[in-house]
Amino acid sequence: MLLGAAGACSKNRQVIKNDVLDDWDGRRMRYKNLFPPRYGLGEKTEYDRIDFLKAHERKPHKYRLLADPRGGDIDRTLGYDPSEYTVQPDFIILQNPTNDVQITWIRHASFLIQLGGKYQILIDPVLEQYDGLAGKLMKYSAIVAPNAESPLTAEDLPFSGVSENPGENQTIIVAISHDHLDHLNFRTLNKLPENTRYYVPHGVENEFPSRYANVIGMDWYTHTIGDLTIHFLPANHGSGRSLHESNQTLWGGWLFEWKDQHIYFAGDTGYSPVFKDIKSRVGQVDICLMPIAAWYWRHRHFAPEDAVQAAEDLSCNDFIPWGWGTWIISYEHVLEPLRRLQYAWDQAQPENMELQILKMGETYTPIELKPIGSY
Repeated sequence: MLLGAAGACSKNRQVIKNDVLDDWDGRRMRYKNLFPPRYGLGEKTEYDRIDFLKAHERKPHKYRLLADPRGGDIDRTLGYDPSEYTVQPDFIILQNPTNDVQITWIRHASFLIQLGGKYQILIDPVLEQYDGLAGKLMKYSAIVAPNAESPLTAEDLPFSGVSENPGENQTIIVAISHDHLDHLNFRTLNKLPENTRYYVPHGVENEFPSRYANVIGMDWYTHTIGDLTIHFLPANHGSGRSLHESNQTLWGGWLFEWKDQHIYFAGDTGYSPVFKDIKSRVGQVDICLMPIAAWYWRHRHFAPEDAVQAAEDLSCNDFIPWGWGTWIISYEHVLEPLRRLQYAWDQAQPENMELQILKMGETYTPIELKPIGSY
């Protein structure tokens, strides 16, 4: 049901609430994950004993921020050339979609999903520097400075500036997985059209200034109903935009159900039984967009093999990885996630699932789908 959310910035905000879900820890006064994670902080497995780097990529380096507590820190970007993993976006098909489903990986967690030439869905768009003090200090830090520039700017988006009425006859949607700085970026959102619809985890709606007219907060296992059904689903992660707050808002993943397609974005998450629970509630997923980096915090981030296991739990047909190549957010080398993913894939040999590794700026179209207008 729809409830009015409180708060001066959001007195007209709507919240789709799940009244039967036990997602609040009353003793600690914060939201909690539904299932315990399989792995703990810094926990290692046999995969961690495999060296996925080449000898020349292991150069000692001392970081002032985010130094590896295990010791033996290395230069985490040595040998990484982001131009090898970035392509010039195909602006022609972005502006005039020729396929009913088009998915463009922008960078990190940012995706553009285009459905039927009608829906333009941006997930976790961070096309600018971080908000707040972190953004101001970016250029001085090897940690938060991006190693890969966004191949798309807000002005490049297909619903921005193409006519006197940007986004006319289109539904523009932004879905935010949680409020961490590398997923919620107001510097980017400020440049989007006024008619954009925002779907956010419950509580995050209160972080939006009042000039954002259409912001809906969603609880886990709630959804909208229509031509496009949007599900907000649980993950094993957390929230908070500063050191002074923790898990006061929800976090999660998104499932977009349109015609006979189910497109899932996991958000940041560790592995747990939550994915089997999701499958039992919403059914099989066609396309999975899965994070594969920052596994030192394995209770709340996938290692690549965890992402493969979760995709198998969901019976995914297509697996698209993300989360690597932009910022240093953990202790692994920036090239490790893809190499570890390929190794894990070869070991697991998932049945009826294809690995689709995109470059930043690249658009993926499922080959079995029909072109626009052929349904």
